[in-house]
Amino acid sequence: MRWDPSFFRTSALFWPIAPAAAKLEGLTRWPEPEELSCLFDGDAPVSFVLATPRSRRGRRLGASERYDALITEQRVVPTRRGSWHDLLNALVWATFPRAKRALHARQHRAITSRLGPDLRLPGGRTRDQDAVAMLDEGGVVILNHGEDAPSPIVFGHAIYERLVCDGRVSLWAAAIPVSTDDVPNAPGARVELADATLQELLSSSTEMKREDMGSFRLLSSSRP
Repeated sequence: MRWDPSFFRTSALFWPIAPAAAKLEGLTRWPEPEELSCLFDGDAPVSFVLATPRSRRGRRLGASERYDALITEQRVVPTRRGSWHDLLNALVWATFPRAKRALHARQHRAITSRLGPDLRLPGGRTRDQDAVAMLDEGGVVILNHGEDAPSPIVFGHAIYERLVCDGRVSLWAAAIPVSTDDVPNAPGARVELADATLQELLSSSTEMKREDMGSFRLLSSSRP
């Protein structure tokens, strides 16, 4: 799809990543992966590098060569040029850096523990890996306080991609409910609370399961 520097203004659901996305609004062309470190405030916890295409018949990757390993061990995120999916992933990185680092570290540990001597992974993903992947792609944090209306904060970059590419204004997401004594008024404070909550969840040793996640319907009117 063509580059649209103002994509994040088309739906209120983009509000969590809007501050980072606004840094790209002056560009008249797709940003290069190496340029995306500008999305972070302060020192970037990771850098974005051009993803290298890999043949389906290529050699099997070792533990340290896989996607989650590159992020965890080398702090580089392979990123495709001109990809909304990968660009939105970078924007989520800039918005929820602690949660993203914890997420990929968890996946890296899971993959490394299951990788055989022949560099093969047994069968499909574990329940934990499946739940973490669902959160990464289609997760939303729901801040709850008493009888107030829940405050949804989109985390999954595939949700944002659907909004850009399909113009969807009604989506179902995997929900992580968070009960809090006080939901901050400032949007930035809400994002920080969601980032810290997800980091704690993903850093724990408790197994995650898809069935433990709720579902939440996102509408275009979901504002900060």
